[in-house]
Amino acid sequence: MTEAWDRDAVRSRFGHVLQSQAWGQLRAQQGWTPEELRIGDALPVALVLWRRLPLGQTIGYVPRGPVFDHDDPQQLSRALGVLAAKARERGAVFLKVDPEIDASRADLVAAYAGNGFFRSRQEVQPVVATLEVDLCRSEEEILKSFDKDTRWSVRTAEKRGVVVEERSDDASLREVTALYEETGRRGEFITRTTAYYLRVWRALIDAGHATLYAAVVEGRIAAAAVVFWCGERALYMYGASGEVARKSYAAYALQWHAMRAAKGRGARRYDFGGVPLEATESHPQYGLYLFKKGFGGARHVFAGAYDVTASLVRYRAWLAIEPRLYTAVALLRGRRPTMPVAG
Repeated sequence: MTEAWDRDAVRSRFGHVLQSQAWGQLRAQQGWTPEELRIGDALPVALVLWRRLPLGQTIGYVPRGPVFDHDDPQQLSRALGVLAAKARERGAVFLKVDPEIDASRADLVAAYAGNGFFRSRQEVQPVVATLEVDLCRSEEEILKSFDKDTRWSVRTAEKRGVVVEERSDDASLREVTALYEETGRRGEFITRTTAYYLRVWRALIDAGHATLYAAVVEGRIAAAAVVFWCGERALYMYGASGEVARKSYAAYALQWHAMRAAKGRGARRYDFGGVPLEATESHPQYGLYLFKKGFGGARHVFAGAYDVTASLVRYRAWLAIEPRLYTAVALLRGRRPTMPVAG
């Protein structure tokens, strides 16, 4: 059953790792109830994560789904119709979906309103824009598409002895986790606990849905990337680098190696996993944006998350009380206030 589900939900052309059985099992450990919906013989499919919340309320989330053939808009409409019916059946305050649909695809975006969905006020996934490198070219052509400084950095890293390896042992995962937390502090983005990353990365690597690449300098990991294998696309999901990487240009060697490895696996696109929607110099991730931009990828903006509800009255009431409710619950439990996120 796992093989059949993942074949369609993850490895089909527009699949995503967050629609895998492994992801559903990870979220089940955090209080969510996964439900696998087959809406067609193969596609569309949707992994729905349900959760019971205080005051007897239910919410649902389809992370980076439903999965459908983007060349067939009727598949999306059919999936959204089934999901809307599920939301009504469960009396859900909301059911949220956020497939990675290009915002320019008016034919796909129109399917939301046609099935009772409306633009959500809350994004779960932080990525609303990204850069993608076309891998359906020779390595020489891909390298030539890089900015001049990026090509120089790739070649300099090789000259300085940077070696990129595939790692999967626990010691490497722990080392990368510490490096990722350091990167988060420097880049001003939120990171989760060490235990969370160790559990998630181990589960997805073991399931064959992710690969950890490590750029090694003098026996130590200077930079690392966790790449998700999503259908025809390689998705750079997590990245980490330290001071040694800056001096050795290890992060450049790392990305070039990951692209070549993805091409070797048959991937057609290399997704840089997100860039700021408005990349201004004042943005805390502007430097990271320039780094990614140097690899010559095409920019895509996603349509974002959409909600459907069984009751507009309860939905509006929930939006009003949700922040205060979770703050109160967290304080009673002696924890930092957070919203329930299925990832």
